[in-house]
Amino acid sequence: MNDIEDLKKVVDEWNHGLDSGDIERMIATCDPEVVICNNGKLTKVGTQAIRDKYNPLIAAYHIKSGWEYEHIKLYGDMAIISGFFTGEMTDKSTGEVRGGQGRLVIVYRRIEDGSWKMCLDMDNNAS
Repeated sequence: MNDIEDLKKVVDEWNHGLDSGDIERMIATCDPEVVICNNGKLTKVGTQAIRDKYNPLIAAYHIKSGWEYEHIKLYGDMAIISGFFTGEMTDKSTGEVRGGQGRLVIVYRRIEDGSWKMCLDMDNNAS
């Protein structure tokens, strides 16, 4: 497998974790000091920020995520990925469906064992 395929596999792993409600599967793809810069929110650092953001969503909704790559570029042991996300969330108690979409930039770094870990997650929602 090449680096681009490896990166896409890590992005898929995050999305499968999100869709299956497995926060630890998502966390496993992240650097411990991951920086989270989400639309309209204060910047947070660390995997606990991932838990704080996604645990309430996973508890309340069945989630179906979508992703379209726009750009992938390698810079040695760093990679920048940009694209477009979609999300559909079905409320577990009411069945109400809501969705969202926007742009996302994620940065990964290759760690000592050769695997890729997300170190930056920055998004903005479509208006």
